[in-house]
Amino acid sequence: MPLNQKDARLLKEPFGTLIPDKQVTKQKISQMLKGSKKVIAVGDATTERLVSFGMTPDIAVIDGRERRSRRSYPTNYQAKELRCANPAGTISEEAVKVLQDALKMPPPVRVLVDGEEDMLALPFFAMSPKDAVVLYGQPLEGLVVVNITLAKQKQAKDLMDRIGID
Repeated sequence: MPLNQKDARLLKEPFGTLIPDKQVTKQKISQMLKGSKKVIAVGDATTERLVSFGMTPDIAVIDGRERRSRRSYPTNYQAKELRCANPAGTISEEAVKVLQDALKMPPPVRVLVDGEEDMLALPFFAMSPKDAVVLYGQPLEGLVVVNITLAKQKQAKDLMDRIGID
């Protein structure tokens, strides 16, 4: 379902802690992931960065694109693969269902998106277990790290309700 401009603006604000690109290090990310129940990476560059640090995300959601340009999938680690379609600027019901399935599977899981994965962090904020961590890229700024709490889940569910996603 497409977003209205107000909700789209809300999604442009970091949902968690923004780490500027120059400050993203293996040590900093390791520290932020300490004690997390599940690590979820949304985006090709985010996934590639974690893997380059020797950290395999429990779930990675990728679309083979970076800022609208084609790129190769970061697949240099073994994972079960799921697929879904998700048109740009939307969160499809099919994608939400596949993300729910991914959360139930033993890790690592790689979700290949036909379309665009940019907005798929939002359902993870709502559906992930407490103490999971979701990471995604903030274009041209850095990496956003979201620690899932009951408050984050509620904030995400409220936003999803507003834009008509179950």
